[in-house]
Amino acid sequence: MKLIIVVLFIGGSIQNFQCNLLYCSVKHEKITMNYLSSLTKICLVLLLFSLLSCATPIAPTGGPMDKEGPSIIRTVPQNLLTGVNSQRVEIEFSEYVNRNSLSSNLQIEPDIGIDYELSWKKKTLFIDFESPLPDSTTLLITLGNKVSDTRNNAMGASEVIAFSTGDQIDKGGLIGKVLNAETGKGLEGKEVFLFPNTYDIQKKALYRTETDTGGTFRFNYVRETEYSIVHFEDRNRNKIWDSSLESAHAFNTRSVNVQNGVIDTLASIYIMEADTMRPEVLGVGLLSSSRLRIRFSEALVNEFTGQITLEAGFSETEFSAIPLYIAPADPSIVLAQSSRPLVQDSTYELRVRGFEDFFGNAMEPFTQELIGSGATDTTIQRFIGVRPEGLLGMRDSVELQYAAPIRNAAIIDSLRIVEGVVERESWSKSIVKSNRVVLYPDLEWSDGVDYQFLAWNPRTQRRVLVPFSVSGPSNWGAIELVKMIGPNDSLSTETVTYELRTQEGRLLKQGQFVERIQIDSLIASTYNLRLYLDTNANQRWDEGSWVPYNKPESLIIRRSIIIQPGFSSTIRFNFN
Repeated sequence: MKLIIVVLFIGGSIQNFQCNLLYCSVKHEKITMNYLSSLTKICLVLLLFSLLSCATPIAPTGGPMDKEGPSIIRTVPQNLLTGVNSQRVEIEFSEYVNRNSLSSNLQIEPDIGIDYELSWKKKTLFIDFESPLPDSTTLLITLGNKVSDTRNNAMGASEVIAFSTGDQIDKGGLIGKVLNAETGKGLEGKEVFLFPNTYDIQKKALYRTETDTGGTFRFNYVRETEYSIVHFEDRNRNKIWDSSLESAHAFNTRSVNVQNGVIDTLASIYIMEADTMRPEVLGVGLLSSSRLRIRFSEALVNEFTGQITLEAGFSETEFSAIPLYIAPADPSIVLAQSSRPLVQDSTYELRVRGFEDFFGNAMEPFTQELIGSGATDTTIQRFIGVRPEGLLGMRDSVELQYAAPIRNAAIIDSLRIVEGVVERESWSKSIVKSNRVVLYPDLEWSDGVDYQFLAWNPRTQRRVLVPFSVSGPSNWGAIELVKMIGPNDSLSTETVTYELRTQEGRLLKQGQFVERIQIDSLIASTYNLRLYLDTNANQRWDEGSWVPYNKPESLIIRRSIIIQPGFSSTIRFNFN
């Protein structure tokens, strides 16, 4: 017997299940009712198994693509309702919710020590408390912004549902910011906690919140009393500070006094987020008998700090490899040229040290055995880049970088320099260092003059235009820093430390003063300024500690300070 059956499942629930026979072809024999009955049972079992295997319902497919996250359309009790005595809370969403995303982004405050269970009916969440709620308590149910639907569309903003078992809603609140102590930028996703003022290391925080994209945090509907406030990363999400795993950051005040109906604004908290990870060598490759390619774990600031040496095992002779350049497309890769060919199948000990990342972290010395290669170096000589770029100080040198050590006189002979509108076919003050042509000014570059360097690129047989503007006195400005003294301030002899940085974070100038200082000879540009009181005289800003409590040193960060040619900008400040 040859039997061909096509079965279509229609309907969403078991009660409405239909199993339709679309096509049945029987060759030589008929299908009996027993066959149909058995097939129907199999269909029912398969459908039941499919339904039970889904923890989160899947919305029907078809129609326009869903890009909107879920929203709350109904709650029981209603938001801000008082006199609530039910042990159940209902939250109905606009669409089916990814239940895993909700369970990890649900928060109930203050911590009342009552367990609860979560259950679902279609789009409605039920929260059932196992014991009666305490009297005269405002409860907050917070759904984090990462709650998403079944297509992973997030809510986008946290939602708070507040209700009270008493006759009023607590309406105390706090607003503040968590900022990067190096850049002054707001830090997103930083957790802030309120503990009872008499802090007990074993107790949970009463309230928790986290910062938004601008670094701002908010506490709403907080009970009127005094709290200890602190920031730490709650890794195990238990609202308890684990001092062995989690570093705590103190605010400018150890405790805050929350008053009903008042929203207080706190002084910003600054935390250090500088990269302290050392770069590591991930791999070393031989591109030829003399050319090495070294990959690091992160981007490097430049190739000048690094040293590469090799020692031949057969002769115990040590020689060097010269770092040529950092790959423009991937600044974690350094290309180097060995001063001697690495003989095929011979063993060498490679040593790499001294390379630094952009935060000044120096690598740990690295050693590895390397087998020599007989491959011929086929590197095509070509122009790589120039340093610096765009703007020249009066006595800066210019470096033209190439892919390999320079042995072709055409690179020097074909160089052209246009000074203003005058072309100079040769430049007397230039030297070749390995793969770089270094150009020096006669004494100084001409102030306010535009230079154009036409560097020869052997690969394309064309010149590359490298333009520069010279920044001299005609393009300089200044900043005057003035410490303000209020009518209630006593005359202070505290020393202020300043740090002036570029927009990219490079330190330009630093120093100390008491009342005022003028910083001159600044190229017209945009800068970031950092001011702090080094009260313990350890030559750095300290962020304090929470237990035992030590107040952070006073810090001010001013971003995007514009310096204009010929003008002095005055920055007035007060740490109070």
